[in-house]
Amino acid sequence: MVSTSRSKVTVLVVEDDALTRELLAQLLHAGGFNVIAAPAGDRALLNLCHLGNEIDWLVSKVSLPGLVCGWILADEYHEHHPDRPALLLSTSDPAAKTSANVVFIPPAAPMRVIEVLQAMEGLEPARVLQIPISRAA
Repeated sequence: MVSTSRSKVTVLVVEDDALTRELLAQLLHAGGFNVIAAPAGDRALLNLCHLGNEIDWLVSKVSLPGLVCGWILADEYHEHHPDRPALLLSTSDPAAKTSANVVFIPPAAPMRVIEVLQAMEGLEPARVLQIPISRAA
């Protein structure tokens, strides 16, 4: 899915918690991805507007401080990649929200982000299904 002029897939990670953002960035780097990390929705939106076609995947927390949330970022991401799902980190039940172009991942499972991205790189985006949030016992 990455263009022939680039050697690695680029992921935009949007997370307001610095530790979580750094952990995701490090895990994705270790998994072979290029990472652009943004601490807030407004910065991520600027990245998407200026680099939209160079950003292969969006991983964003749903609830972000300020006016730009993960849903707005997903909408902008889909302007550039209408057939790819955005990955949204959310603690709420994804069954309450419906979207064909979103994959929900629990924020407490950063390795799931890598697993999902690696799986999507090998599958057609239309075949990727929503990943259920597992409940702790």
